[in-house]
Order: sequence, then structure tokens, then C-alpha cells
Amino acid sequence: MAFQYSSAEEALRFLTWKRLLTVTVLAVLGPTLLKLVRRIIRSRFSPLRVIPGPENGHIVFGHMKQIRTRKQGLWHEEMIQRYGHVIKYKAYFGVDRVYTTDTKAVNYVLNHSMVYRKPDQTRFMLSRILGDGLLFVEEKSDGTYFSLIFHTKTSQDLQNPSFGTSHIRDMTSIFVDKSAELRDVLMSRLTSKEGEGEVKLDILSYLSRATLDIIGLAGFDYSFNTLANEEDGLAKSFKKLFQPGGGFPIAQLLKAQFPILRSLLRFDQQSKCADDVHRRMTEIGKRLIETKKEEVKQQKSEGSLLQGTKAKDLLSLLIFSNLDDMADASKALTDDEVLHQIPTFLLAGHETTSTATAWTLLSLADNPEVQKRLRDEVLDINTESPTMEELNSLPYLEAVVRESLRYHAVVSGVIRVATEGDVIPLDKPFVDTTGKVQNSIMISQGDTIYLPIRYLNTAPSIWGDDGKSFNPERWNAVPKETSAIPGVWGSQLTFLGGPRACIGYRFALVEMKALLFFLVGNFEFKLAVPVEDIGRHPGIVTRPAVLSELEKGIQLPLVVRPFVRDA
Repeated sequence: MAFQYSSAEEALRFLTWKRLLTVTVLAVLGPTLLKLVRRIIRSRFSPLRVIPGPENGHIVFGHMKQIRTRKQGLWHEEMIQRYGHVIKYKAYFGVDRVYTTDTKAVNYVLNHSMVYRKPDQTRFMLSRILGDGLLFVEEKSDGTYFSLIFHTKTSQDLQNPSFGTSHIRDMTSIFVDKSAELRDVLMSRLTSKEGEGEVKLDILSYLSRATLDIIGLAGFDYSFNTLANEEDGLAKSFKKLFQPGGGFPIAQLLKAQFPILRSLLRFDQQSKCADDVHRRMTEIGKRLIETKKEEVKQQKSEGSLLQGTKAKDLLSLLIFSNLDDMADASKALTDDEVLHQIPTFLLAGHETTSTATAWTLLSLADNPEVQKRLRDEVLDINTESPTMEELNSLPYLEAVVRESLRYHAVVSGVIRVATEGDVIPLDKPFVDTTGKVQNSIMISQGDTIYLPIRYLNTAPSIWGDDGKSFNPERWNAVPKETSAIPGVWGSQLTFLGGPRACIGYRFALVEMKALLFFLVGNFEFKLAVPVEDIGRHPGIVTRPAVLSELEKGIQLPLVVRPFVRDA
């Protein structure tokens, strides 16, 4: 049926709106379609085309659906067994991705961080929560480069006191006090009428609140007090943000891949949660900066804060350095730049450690003999306030922490994109699809490479036949093959390596030891569900979830009971 118009003017108006709508749709979708076409053409001529790997990837999802629906890491392991230690597969929208377990190649990529950077998609996903923070910013317009966690224009002046041994020694009392408070909160729950001496608890929830309190005090001299107040708004927002969504995250996928859609698709639940967390952290950050600036200015005017005086928290250190460097503005961070680091500290400073400690408690519950031996060791230290040196002097605690971080690796892998053409050397050659032996990987600008942290942390070829098992005893005689892993700590890749390795790892290690000291020394932990029912949910960090109760989201239920010493 034809449209009828009352006048030529009305018809012209309709055609004008129709034309405008068409132009708008083309303006939005045109660049996206062009990007897709360029990717398809690119893959036909890319040097990666000769790298072996699975065929027939989906035009939109590539091989990512197979990866997501399998147990984490299993699909990659099967492909490595089938095609060798250098493979190529399809990521989203036709992007070729290289995956290699060659330690020389991984070392090369990590140590050439100006060439191999986080992809735009990764930076976008992080920026939704963290803003323009240092966890994802790698180069500013003036050419300033940043490290993974904390690296300012005065990096050499700030890095060592912030995360060096001396500063962490001063912070240990915060770790200890909050760990003791966590013990008291759990003990109160267990000894209540409801508890009757043994309770099934989501231990991850308690750990997350404890580590949020710790980073509040250690990072900003600010008390979130979430252990005492589980209804705290920021803690609840964090918990909601990290809950897995239902179904495939189509909106997140489209926004990550096509920047033009990021300002249009903002009404999905994940975006709302991210915006809420970012808003809360920004509000807190602004208050903290104003308060801290006034404190530092007053101390400087009174002469109580002298050159060389150690700041008691990371934010004070940043602000003191800025005020001290005002004569040279190029060395000072702006208030906005300082503000952008607060979400980074909050997220990186509490989610990683709480999750790593939760995974440790799971392995201890699954290995009661290891748990008992660790408890015996920590109880030999007859103190309620262990120092950093005392925590570091416990060899079995050290072995358990090393083994947990190796075996569980809260970040399973990272992706890097080449900013220019390059040749990645290999320790072991591979045979390409034309039958030629290749001693390196040819890379073009824009190619992506996946660095498999957890695979290298557990590979039997490196760690022995029990590499995929939790065994703290292995640290009595570490296999020589582990020396090839280019990690910054512990003969493993958990904290990455190279210029952008996590410089906060010492902070995390002592904090984790303090938590385990008080928890294992005062409680017994047992499995609440079969260990096979605990799955690894991927995200910014890999968090536990009960596979038979996925509707409950992220959780780690354990049966907890007070430990009573024999008389």
C-alpha cells in the first residue's frame, strides 16, 4: 500500500527525515563495517597466515565461544597439543591472535613494552571503572610512559619508597591489625547462636572487605571500615560489578571492538555498575585529595614535614612530592592525574589480594595436611602482632603463598598488540603451514599476541608431572626449567615481568601472609562443596564461583570452625 501525503511539502519533509536517518545510520555503522572489511582483507595478507592453528572460526565470535564455554585454559591446551607451541586462532570479528608458550618469545614481548602494549579494547574495559588511571595508560601526549600499577613523572623518586621494603615494613601493622579484625569478625559469627561453632561462609566476601579496608588505610590513610559495616556502598558496588552477567555480553563486546558505539550503548547493566563504581571512587578520591593537600601544606608550613620524611600512605607521598616539585612543574602531577590513580589503587590493591587469598584457602581446605602443617608453623610464632620480618621468616608460609600464586594465578593471561612491525625470536622453532621451519614470529603493526600466565605457571614441561597440582613441597627443589620464565618474582609469571611488571608485588605478598597468619592460626577450613564444583570465572581477575550455583554469582563457600589447641 503506497503512502499518501497531503501535500508536496509533507512528502519532502518525510524524504528529508528519511535521508537524515539514512545518513545517521551510515555515519554510525559505516566506520564499523569498514573496520570489519579491513580486518578480513588484512588476515589474507598477514604474515600470521602461515602460523598453524584451528580453522573455521565464526565470522563474529571467531573461536572465542569455544574458549569461553570450556574450562578455563583447556581449549588452548588442546590446541597446543594439536598444533605445537606457536599457534594462531580467531578472536572476535576476524582478528588473528597469536598464542605461544615459548618462554623466549614471552620474555621478548614483556621486555619490549613500548612496542607491545595493551589493546585498545583492554584499555577501554579498564577505563570504564578506573578512568584515566595508570593501570591502562601507557603513553601520554608528552611521551611519558607509566608502569603497570604506579609510575609517575618522578618515577625513580617515588617507586622505591612506595613499594620498597622500608615502606612496606611500616605498613605491616595495618595488614596485621585488619587481619586481626577479620579474625574477630569471623569468630563472632562462629560463636553466635546462629553459628553453633561451625558455619558455611562465603570467605571471598569477607576477604574482599578486609583488603578494601587495608588499601584504604595503607593507600590513603582513610578508613572504609567495611569489615564492621558490610552495607558500605563502595563494597556493595564492587561486589555487584564483579558478578557474572547472564548470557553472552554482546553490548560489552561491541563497545570494546568498535569505539563509535561506546557513547551509544550505555544502558546495559554492566555499564551502569561500572559507572556507579567509578562515580563512587571519584567522589571519595576528590575528598581524599582535598583533605590530604591541606594536611601536607599545614605540616610543611609548620616544618613538621621535612625533606626526606617518609609519608605514611601512598596518597600523601604523591601529594608531598607534587608540592615539593612545584619549582619544576613538569615533574608534578596535576590534581586530576592524582585523582585518576585512586581507583587504580583501590581496585588493584584489594581485589587481587582478596581473590588470591581466597584461592589459597580453597587449596588448604582441599589439602588438610598442608593446612595443618601451616597452622603448626604460624602458631610457633607466639605473637599477636607479627612484624614483616617474622612473617617472611616462616618457610612453609612462604612456600604456600608461592604455590598458590603459581597454581591459581588470579590473572590467567594478558594480551598485547604490536604498535609496529617486529620479529619475535623463539627458543624453539616451529613448522609453518607451508612446511618451512621458522625460528621467529613475523609480526605486523596491529597484530595481537596472548601471553599465557597460568599455562606457563603450571606446564608439566617446566614444573614436572605434578605441575597441575597444588604442592608447596615443590619449592624445596624448584626445577631448573623455571629459570626460563621471565617473571619478576618467584620463578613464575603471576606478577608479569619486564618494565611493566607489577611493582606492588611486595605489598601484596606481606598483606597475604598477614591474612593467612591470622586465619589459619585461628580457624579450620573445610570444603563446603566438592572442589570440582568450584569454577574459575574470568574477568579483570579470575574469581571463584560454584558451578552448580552460578545464579548466586561470585562466591567461595567454605565451612569454617574455630581452631582449638590441645590442652
